[in-house]
Amino acid sequence: MKRYGDCEVVRFGEGDKGGYSAVQLIETSLISAHFADASSNGYIDIFSCKYYRPEDAFTFSKNFFEAKYARYSHLLRV
Repeated sequence: MKRYGDCEVVRFGEGDKGGYSAVQLIETSLISAHFADASSNGYIDIFSCKYYRPEDAFTFSKNFFEAKYARYSHLLRV
């Protein structure tokens, strides 16, 4: 995946809804992420018109964010 432009990261929301959101455009679509402060949960969405192995993206994300628990689901669009 090759990024296009800079990653945009914003912090917003109050109370249990506060946290960070990020968007990175990639040549084949985009990656978005949302992180909730109150729960310490993170949600990452990788949308790509080019095939990638979801297991690889899952393993990379889990290791990068040092997740104690993680799960994933994927939808293959044809």
